[in-house]
This record gives sequence, structure tokens and C-alpha cells, in this order.
Amino acid sequence: RNLISQETFKFHFKNLGYAEGRKDTFLCYEVTRKDCDSPVSLHHGVFKNKDNIHAEICFLYWFHDKVLKVLSPREEFKITWYMSWSPCFECAEQIVRFLATHHNLSLDIFSSRLYNVRDPETQQNLCRLVQEGAQVAAMDLYEFKKCWKKFVDNGGRRFRPWKRLLTNFRYQDSKLQEIL
Repeated sequence: RNLISQETFKFHFKNLGYAEGRKDTFLCYEVTRKDCDSPVSLHHGVFKNKDNIHAEICFLYWFHDKVLKVLSPREEFKITWYMSWSPCFECAEQIVRFLATHHNLSLDIFSSRLYNVRDPETQQNLCRLVQEGAQVAAMDLYEFKKCWKKFVDNGGRRFRPWKRLLTNFRYQDSKLQEIL
């Protein structure tokens, strides 16, 4: 199980309005059966940009090559992503295509920060994600705590919210709602 360090999480997932020096995207994921009363994680872990390939695309390649082959096409599965940045327009476009061809999958995307949301193409493709059935939301305190507990080498420490986390969440959420 690959975990990220506390320092990496605090630096890359801090939901700042302007996040200087944060060029990498971290994607923490969980795959569960959709219709289970108490969903058990079938797969979970962390992806990061690698060799100029965005974390979302790294996940899609991995999922297609390693996971889809062992999942039953007759069962429904839920994929949840906790991301340091929302998808760029190109990644969102590829995710839309992926979801369009895999009707037994649902995708929830929680992002700490919105990437390039003034760009009309980015806005359009975020809307397309929702139209294709993805749930897209800003990370709130609950998601940060869940991410900390499951994906961070936290040494048994509880998540300590940074200053302005809730204010920054409200800003990210309102911007996202304007777009959607």
C-alpha cells in the first residue's frame, strides 16, 4: 500500500486559492463494489504525475491494464478520487471517454484545488464529466480527514486542519458550483 508523507500531503493538498510551487498532482484512489452495504476497498493507493503524464491518466492506464481484466463486467463499481488538483481539460476529456465506454463504473472526484478554472475549455470539460455521470466536488473537512487516515503515513496522528481550510473550501466549492 503506497502512502504519501505528512509533509507531501500538507504541501500538495493544502486548498489555497493560489498554490505556488505545486506542479504535481496527487491522486488518492479507492475502488469498491457499488451495491455493497458496507463497501470494502478492492483497490486503493496513490498516483502522481510521472514523466509528463498526469496522475489521472496514469490511473486510467493502470486501471485498464491491471484491474478491469479481473472485475466482472456484470457488477457495478465505484471509483473515488481525492486529488490535489482538479483535472485539466485534456485529462477531463479522456476521463469522459473512459466513463462513456465503461457503464458499470461510477466516478466521484474530490479535489483540493481547481486547476485553471478560468479557461473555458476546462470549465466545459468539467461540465462534461458531470454529464457523463461523474460526481465532481471540492474537498471539505470530511474528505481531508478521510484522505489523511487512508492515504497518508500519518504515524497514528489525527488530521489537524490548517488555517483557512473551511474558508478556502467554501471558495473552491463556490467556484466549482458556478462552473457546473
